[in-house]
Amino acid sequence: MAKQVNTMTERRGKARKSRNEYRRSSSVNSRRTPPVLSRSEIGVNTAVVDNRPLPRRRVDVPISSGAEIRLPAVPAVHNKWRVLSGVISMSILIGLILFTQSAFFRVTNIDMQGLERFSEGEIAQAINIKGSSIFFINPDDIKRDLQNTYPALSDIEIKVGWPASVSISMVERYPVLAWNWDGHVRWVDKNGVAFEPLDDGLDVTQVKSAMLPPTIEDRFVDPRLVDSVEALAAYIPEGVDMVYDPVHGLGWEDPRGWITYFGFNDDDAGQKMNVYQSLVDYLEGKRITPRMINVEFVNSPYFRMEE
Repeated sequence: MAKQVNTMTERRGKARKSRNEYRRSSSVNSRRTPPVLSRSEIGVNTAVVDNRPLPRRRVDVPISSGAEIRLPAVPAVHNKWRVLSGVISMSILIGLILFTQSAFFRVTNIDMQGLERFSEGEIAQAINIKGSSIFFINPDDIKRDLQNTYPALSDIEIKVGWPASVSISMVERYPVLAWNWDGHVRWVDKNGVAFEPLDDGLDVTQVKSAMLPPTIEDRFVDPRLVDSVEALAAYIPEGVDMVYDPVHGLGWEDPRGWITYFGFNDDDAGQKMNVYQSLVDYLEGKRITPRMINVEFVNSPYFRMEE
């Protein structure tokens, strides 16, 4: 009976010992530190970077002697989507190049309006766009090229249409006078803009001077002086050229042997002409041949016997 009691006591002790060990192990496991995650500054888990080099594919080429030649290894590409994207992008680029270079979009004819003294060939040579793709035609560049090459053109408008049409409308400047200084001649329009003479047969008032004319801003001649030339041209004798002097202004060389000056403007041009004619009649009555007559100021005209 005593032996049976001892056996039961031992069993109870072992069972109690096993329960205590299980509790300790459970307590230790429950208190284990959780894994630490590395986070970036914006709170996103940072993936582990694999610095291992990409595997390389080896290619061995057999030759007739039985040996093999090993070609340089190249990295094996695993991301097929990147390769496909590159092929698509390259195909689109090649397609665009072929599309823009197509003969269907090349300029072969230019419609021009407003030409009188210029020829279409001169305009086409100045802008040089025939055979170019319509995609590379810039109206501002064409306008600038025409203005720089031919200042005689104004009010230039460029229109570009599909698939390859270009039209240009322009106005040619009309000369009011021809300024001649030391053999150099420039036509001048009513706005004072100068340009090369285009027609030798055109009757234009000639103004001779030893120097360039007075300018204003970007104009070759002050427009006020152009107005004066236009007004005084009606009073000069036929076949006589006008002259300009920086001191006395506009006038002309009278065939009778003197120079007449009317000043720098056309104010009271009719009255000045009357005073001039009266003074000429007086001098001829006295048999006097002056070198210069000045009627710039109608209240105080004068003449000189020497220059």
